[in-house]
Amino acid sequence: MASLDNIIYRAGVDYESRPMVVLCACNLPDPSKVDYDVILRVVLAQLEQFVENDYTVVMFSGGALYRPGWRWLFKAYRSLNRRYKKNLKALYIVHPSTWPRLILGTMNAVISPKFGAKVHYIDNLSHLARVVPLNQINIPPAVYQHNLKLESTITLPEGQEDHAHRVFGAPLERLMGPNGEKGLPVFIQDCINNLTKNGLYVEGLFRRSPSSAMLKQVRAAYDRGNPIFLAEYDIHISAVLLKLFLRELPEPIFPVAIYAQLQQQNRTQVKTTLEFVKTEVVARVGHNNLVLMMEVFRLLKMVADRHESNKMTVHNLALVMTPNMVRHEDVMQEIALSTVGTRDRESTVEGALTLGTVIKFMIEYYEDVF
Repeated sequence: MASLDNIIYRAGVDYESRPMVVLCACNLPDPSKVDYDVILRVVLAQLEQFVENDYTVVMFSGGALYRPGWRWLFKAYRSLNRRYKKNLKALYIVHPSTWPRLILGTMNAVISPKFGAKVHYIDNLSHLARVVPLNQINIPPAVYQHNLKLESTITLPEGQEDHAHRVFGAPLERLMGPNGEKGLPVFIQDCINNLTKNGLYVEGLFRRSPSSAMLKQVRAAYDRGNPIFLAEYDIHISAVLLKLFLRELPEPIFPVAIYAQLQQQNRTQVKTTLEFVKTEVVARVGHNNLVLMMEVFRLLKMVADRHESNKMTVHNLALVMTPNMVRHEDVMQEIALSTVGTRDRESTVEGALTLGTVIKFMIEYYEDVF
């Protein structure tokens, strides 16, 4: 039987510092394949950890494929003895359909009207953000998808729109520390780990686009500080998020100072392309940028090594990645710097140097460059 950990799990704390427990109806399995009495025992065992103190439950009702029957629900309700109900301070039902409203309304009227006062129906995630801190909850993809039917953007309450958790557009010095003492940003680790584990053989990686609506949801979640498990999402979301992060850095990963140097060079005029890249490009990159660059190019090299499966050759990767690493106030200059050249292997060692050809070279000869 599949793990039931994603049906009920611990979140952070609510606005009154009470622990939160999350129930996800969208992760309920097919009742014809899984005994729901086993699920009930798991739920009760998880709740047992909290019943001695005040706690809050958030139930995501939207996006569910399967619904337990009335008989099982009454059994589950009756299993929640006084210990469970006494210290439960609030039960938030998010994206309630007619189904949970009818069932809970009937149970509360027949069995415990007092318990009904603790039940609150939450229309969307913006509404939920007003009653509990969203950045304390790992929200499943199916819930985000369902929420898109109700609102295009999640709006935080006034006063919560701080940028302490902002990832996109944030300087590396804040994310990594002035000297890199914080290490690689968690967001970058998440993307690279997911792509390494699940994406290396996926055709069109870094070229194909995911759902733009879901991409915006995941991006906003990272900027809010929400915990995100990228393996639950389309693999192309991780790839595009990584490109967006590089594109929106306040200072590009390759320093602007090297642009003029590149434009003055021709690879037939330098001793070797490798020597030039190591001494005139990589050596001029700051510490934080270099740490990030090494991890990104290591990933790109692994993708390129599997190009027979994923169709992403060194040339193809340079084409899609370079525009996210170049920044120039003159659009025409930016286009010129992004030029990658031909698909021939020899094009990495002959002809005019651009940042595009340098990036192509750095992917292909990663071990020599770094």
